[in-house]
Formats: sequence, C-alpha cells, structure tokens
Amino acid sequence: MDYELVTSLDEVVQNIKQFNSDLSEELDVISQLSQFKHWYFIPQINLFGPSKYIGYKDMNTSRYNRGRSKTGVDTEKELKTWFIKLSRDSENSKKLMTELEAILACHNKKTRTNAHIHILKNGINLKIE
Repeated sequence: MDYELVTSLDEVVQNIKQFNSDLSEELDVISQLSQFKHWYFIPQINLFGPSKYIGYKDMNTSRYNRGRSKTGVDTEKELKTWFIKLSRDSENSKKLMTELEAILACHNKKTRTNAHIHILKNGINLKIE
C-alpha cells in the first residue's frame, strides 16, 4: 500500500486533530507514543502530533498500522515547508516539551530523550474552522 505525503497545511491540521482524537479514544497508537522523535505543535489548536503520523494524507490509527511502510525522513522533508525545529535549549522548546510530557504521562508514556519540537514558521497564518 502506498502512502501519499501531505501537500497542504490543512491536511496536517486534520491529521493532528485525528491523532489527538485517536489518543482520547485510547486507540493502538498510544502504545507507540514513546517512539516518536519529531513532534509538531500548532498553537491555534493547542495540539501536538508526531511527524510520522501527521505527514501522510488522511491518517488515522488503523492506516498508521504501527508505522509500517512509513518513514519519518520523508515526512520531515515535507513538514519543513510549514514548520521549524526549535532548539532544545530554547525557552519555548522547554515549555512545549513540558506540555507534551504531561500529555504522554496521562497515557503512562514518556517522551524520547532525543525528542524535538517543531512549530509553525513565523508569518504562517492559520485559519481554523
């Protein structure tokens, strides 16, 4: 099965919403939370999502299939269109990492020690419906 990469920020937003919905429904993706390295944050909706999940079109937990046939390398390249990686030492990164750690802790999971936070690039205006 081929998976297409996202081509618009709207698709990324939908995937992040779906990821968080899957978490709230206690779906299988919870078992993989500690494996994700690159996390993306959109302040307008106050949600995080991992690269390997949000970087493919129309993603959900069953399509994600524990990451089989997917690579974070491809999704990282695509997501750079809209996001920048924060320095791990920056105040914003530390604040967001603390928020992410709290979310994962609700599912008895921890972030990877080498996890990174990515945020929308300056100037990207997101209209949330």
